[in-house]
Amino acid sequence: MRKYSLLSLLLAFGIFQVAAQSGKVSKEERSFLLDYLEVTQQDLLKTLNDLNETEWLSTPANDGWSPAECMEHIVQAEKAVFMQVKKALNEPAGTDDLSARDGWLMCKITDRGNKVNTPLPPSGKELSKTKLIEAFNASRTEIFAFLEDKKLPLRTHYGKSPYGKADAYQLLLVIAGHSMRHTNQILETIALLN
Repeated sequence: MRKYSLLSLLLAFGIFQVAAQSGKVSKEERSFLLDYLEVTQQDLLKTLNDLNETEWLSTPANDGWSPAECMEHIVQAEKAVFMQVKKALNEPAGTDDLSARDGWLMCKITDRGNKVNTPLPPSGKELSKTKLIEAFNASRTEIFAFLEDKKLPLRTHYGKSPYGKADAYQLLLVIAGHSMRHTNQILETIALLN
């Protein structure tokens, strides 16, 4: 049996604790998040650009939302969740490691079969395609600028997702996954109308 000195064990534990408490995301996690945000932005914009004005404002017979209403909701939700990320980073750091829930949370947020009662239903006040796309792009630009800071402790600050407690990194995954969810809803709406 190998013996360790008390000093070496304390030193190893201390190094582990510093790394765990820094809350920084790994290079791979950061790369994945940036790619996920970019891909979901491009997919949504391509879907919207393919819509004519009639499709943009059409509401399906199943009481669903029009693409315009989906887009209004996406813009509202991204703003609210991103504010939650920034608020979380101003709170004291915690020690809960929620990273094992990343994949589960991404699946839940994008699953259209899993209905969620939103606190941000579309109001119908702003349905201009141009204005909503501009607001969406401005939101993503702000998020990408925010993420230029590679030292953000996103894993040790927490907020609330639609599925419970989430770290700030996971809330950013929610932003990307949420736009994917509603891109799929827009595609479903167009398929129902055609």
